[in-house]
Amino acid sequence: MKKIFIFLGIILLLFSCSKKAVYPEAPADGDSVKIALVGIEEKKPVFFTFYDNGKGINYFVLKVNGDVRSYFDACARCYPKKLGYRSETERIICRACDIGYHASDLKDGIGSCYPIKLEGRVEEDNYVIYKTDLLKGKKYF
Repeated sequence: MKKIFIFLGIILLLFSCSKKAVYPEAPADGDSVKIALVGIEEKKPVFFTFYDNGKGINYFVLKVNGDVRSYFDACARCYPKKLGYRSETERIICRACDIGYHASDLKDGIGSCYPIKLEGRVEEDNYVIYKTDLLKGKKYF
């Protein structure tokens, strides 16, 4: 009986703890995704997942001093672990190595676990990211 509980515990652990985070999809419009600027608060990242043939590509959008930017939810050093980042009090922290950066410091890109930049731009009331730019990060996921 004890072996059954141990076996069931291992099965539950394996299937309930997915390493890779999954976030909502941003609205897609032809060759781009469009994220409403009204939903992006200062120094609070908003995470999304873009799907390409069933494969999720995670990224986040961040506003700092009114400037909106986007990053893949991965860094060049820790991406093989597929853990991404978390946000804590205006800091973006790697889930794999626990190195964090203040949201204001991300633009400079200095550090060992810096999020990989994702091209995007403000168009009217939206932040627009082209699918071709999202696909450039597919290798990290």
